[in-house]
Amino acid sequence: MALNSEVLALLDEMKEIRRNIHRNPEVGLETVETAKLIKSKLDEYGIPYSDCGVNSVVAEIKGGEGDTTVAFRVDFDALEMEEENDFAYKSQVQGRMHACGHDGHCTSLIALAAYLSKNRDFNGTVLLLFQSGEEGYEGALRVIEDGFFDKYKVDYMFGFHNWPGLETGKIAVHNGACMASEDRFEIYVTGKSGHASMPHVSNEPFAAVADIIKGLQSIIVRKVPSHERGVISITQVHGGSMRNGIPDRVMVQGNVRTCNEDVQDLIEESIGQVAKGAATMYGVKAELDYVRKHPVLVNSVPEIGLKAAEKVVGAENVVTDMESSMAAEDYAFFMKHTKGCYVWIGNGSDSAALHNSKYDFNDEILPVAASFFIAVIDELL
Repeated sequence: MALNSEVLALLDEMKEIRRNIHRNPEVGLETVETAKLIKSKLDEYGIPYSDCGVNSVVAEIKGGEGDTTVAFRVDFDALEMEEENDFAYKSQVQGRMHACGHDGHCTSLIALAAYLSKNRDFNGTVLLLFQSGEEGYEGALRVIEDGFFDKYKVDYMFGFHNWPGLETGKIAVHNGACMASEDRFEIYVTGKSGHASMPHVSNEPFAAVADIIKGLQSIIVRKVPSHERGVISITQVHGGSMRNGIPDRVMVQGNVRTCNEDVQDLIEESIGQVAKGAATMYGVKAELDYVRKHPVLVNSVPEIGLKAAEKVVGAENVVTDMESSMAAEDYAFFMKHTKGCYVWIGNGSDSAALHNSKYDFNDEILPVAASFFIAVIDELL
């Protein structure tokens, strides 16, 4: 591997920063102390920054002449989970832990800031975006709504996620879709309540609900083309409060994932058809509330990510045939406004899974991520 020597020299310092963040996890948009830590390091490096979104931070580093702007984005929020690791830097906050590696993502960009504070031999501008609230709190949208793309002319944006199961020293680059969309839906089925002993004088909604759930399972296999991928999962069913009473209303909740926007449209339409058909059959009313939470994350310039990855880990360690993940990433919102590429950096074949109570970010990949960012700058600026 051709890791940047200056970044390698920072590894011990960066390990301490990463473990400090791990020890003190903050959830969602309430990332006040972590943002303070980021700002303290930027102050130390003499890099100007400003607040954006909700407790997110953007730093601006100008090089020589040139009007191209390249942004790098990382997240730094934790999860509401109890950590089961027993190392010295385990979470000190009950019910919260960095189970997705955002502590490491954040530290990788701090390492890039340290490097760029002494190396500005590029033409153009580099933006470092530290984003809160990735884990379902719409942190990316808050940044965009706060005028990020109005204030800065962002020509390219790059990001990464550590990837358990992928060997350390390998980088995966996807051509096209990298992460899935996430949609959420609720179907409200309304009938007529009554006594359980006299269903003939009521109109119970559960029969329709049963057919709706069964029908939803047929959408992927019968309507989605076999070369495409999609997931429909029923996550909650609520209705009724008595053993001997038929309720008026039952709610079915679910989650949808796909890596193609056309398939996303097809699934939403099909869910509505299934609900309407079952409601008609049983003489009840069905209302669908469908929300598109995250779009598909599509790499528009994978060739740049590929070249940068090859410079850092060698062509033999760049993986280009991994399936896109059905997990979602709100980085996808940024890709609606600019060109970019999002890569996966191996966290180790023996790493615990993301969102697992035994997970920990692999400190040894901090210089891999920072070196990848530097290689992107070399490619573009």
